[in-house]
Amino acid sequence: MKRKILLIDDDKELSEEMADFLAAEGYIVQTAFDGLQAERFINKYTYDIILLDLKMPALNGLDLLKRLKKIDLKTKIILISGKPFPEKEIKKHGLLPMISSIIRKPYDIRKFLNTIELK
Repeated sequence: MKRKILLIDDDKELSEEMADFLAAEGYIVQTAFDGLQAERFINKYTYDIILLDLKMPALNGLDLLKRLKKIDLKTKIILISGKPFPEKEIKKHGLLPMISSIIRKPYDIRKFLNTIELK
């Protein structure tokens, strides 16, 4: 059975490229370009993995995590970030236990795929 991924990142070009890559690897991928759109999808659909960027318009990744914590979401969340130490900010808000791993930008595509396959 194909695993479903929600990819949340405001970089539309990068998101489309990653969605195409993941689809070619056998995943079902839906993309959201801001936290508000992602929240609507999460409330409507079920995913096996959520790939979440922190820096986004409308509702950023940190604020989305806060909202997801309130609903006790059980989906695996993998943070994708270009920040050097995103875990510091996540930990400061008590959200680190929600994150199963962190993928750093720019992506090493093989490490990216290995991280997803482990989840």
